[in-house]
Amino acid sequence: MFSQLETFCSKLPASQFDLKWGNDRTYCIADKMFVVFCPGNKDSDDVQSVCFKVSPADFLALTDLEGVVPAPYLARYHWVSVVDEEVLSQQELELLVKGSYDTVFSKLTKQKQQAILNQS
Repeated sequence: MFSQLETFCSKLPASQFDLKWGNDRTYCIADKMFVVFCPGNKDSDDVQSVCFKVSPADFLALTDLEGVVPAPYLARYHWVSVVDEEVLSQQELELLVKGSYDTVFSKLTKQKQQAILNQS
């Protein structure tokens, strides 16, 4: 399911793929991350968890679920890490990641937002 989510991320307007911290696969908009796919170890490409930004209310609700934890290093910014791909449906994951994308997009300058909208 995480591989389907990665395909979804790649199709969002102006989404850019980047490798960070060794082999974490990130998707960014205007160089700002909105999702991170984390492999189990540095020698593997198998995604073990996916991290993204959520609202403060969603952060509390989601981290109450078994299989969703505060994202390491990013929890103070309301990022969660989904460590069990069965805990949320594909549709729920896509909706949450799209929310992360929209949040990051909304914090870009109006000029960058317009440039992205003009590309679409």
